[in-house]
Amino acid sequence: MIELLIVLALATAGSIAALLAAQRRLRAAEAEVRSLASTRDLFRLRAGENDAERAVLLQIMDGLGEGLLAVDAQRRIALANRRFSEMVGATRPVVGLPLSDVVRVSGVFSAFDAALDHQEACERVTIPIGVAERRIEIRAFPLLSQRIAAVGIFIDVTQIERLEQIRRNFISDFSHEARTPLAALSAAVESYELAAEHITAEEDQHLRRLMSRQLRRLQRLVDDLSELSRIESGDLGLEVADIELKSLLADLCEDFGDRAAQKHVKFSLRGEDVRVRADAVRIQQAFSNLIDNAIKYGPEQSTIDIDVESAGNSAVVRVTDHGEGIPSDERERIFRRFYRMDKSRSQDVAGAGLGLAITKHLVMLHQGTIDVESSVGNGATFVVTLPLAARALHVAANAQEAFSLR
Repeated sequence: MIELLIVLALATAGSIAALLAAQRRLRAAEAEVRSLASTRDLFRLRAGENDAERAVLLQIMDGLGEGLLAVDAQRRIALANRRFSEMVGATRPVVGLPLSDVVRVSGVFSAFDAALDHQEACERVTIPIGVAERRIEIRAFPLLSQRIAAVGIFIDVTQIERLEQIRRNFISDFSHEARTPLAALSAAVESYELAAEHITAEEDQHLRRLMSRQLRRLQRLVDDLSELSRIESGDLGLEVADIELKSLLADLCEDFGDRAAQKHVKFSLRGEDVRVRADAVRIQQAFSNLIDNAIKYGPEQSTIDIDVESAGNSAVVRVTDHGEGIPSDERERIFRRFYRMDKSRSQDVAGAGLGLAITKHLVMLHQGTIDVESSVGNGATFVVTLPLAARALHVAANAQEAFSLR
């Protein structure tokens, strides 16, 4: 039995302090994933320890955030900690079972086969857990022992890979959105440089308007990104007060009057003037984005319907346009940052695709919800619920707790 105990201690120190220090190194994200030399030293068979110390060491093994697995020369499991069982979805004891009975992922086998062949190995694999999946990095290496031939460390990198993908998507999306105004600005500047003396007054005015418009577009992109970053990081404070929601929406309709008139669009505001407790500036910003979208995507000479009512302890606002609608497979994605619908339907619509992401975050900060009802050809209705004033006394205190979308 002593040979089955993988002692998590440095070769020159067997104290509990050294074990805890080793655990901290294992949990140090990038360093733990890429360092095998120090990890090898953690796995040493030791004799002469008393039963109490062995029990402590086993408890520490089960408390690690990484999965630990040891197999014999026939790939039969000699030792596994609790985290390994959780990672692979094992619901019964695994010690003594063939590895193939517990995990059916080829990358796991290849990593341990290499270790059994006296080589170090690293594999990233996808392990299904019910309807979900985990991305696991396996660091396997040989261990000379009578009963244990190879040891593997299983590190859950699902979150790391998700963040890496978000970073890649962000860079790609930002580059795409910035490319158009930058190209237009570059062309305008080049025109001035090549033909400044021959540009007519009319051409000069056109180029100035073009540069001004594209600079505003870039500024809006940067401002929206900054705003979204503040919201997501929890740095956006709320100054709440009782607000008459219908009156706020009426003011917004007036503010958008000129924009709507350009497309001969009218507003129809109906319902009761319910009171909510909210930050007037932030709620106005949220509904501004919805009304702005309704004007963008609605047809000319149409009506934007805005309905306000109370339902239970909530105020409900519906903003409806009569445009082409949103396909069912895109309804969930429209609240993601930089998401734009099918370019064939939105190529003539300006914007970086950040408005709805900001709106959803702002509504959530107020302990509210937002959803969309739509089908192709039948317009879209955005439904926002906010707690009524009498039920929202703790909005400011609970804003960060209520916001959990990352």
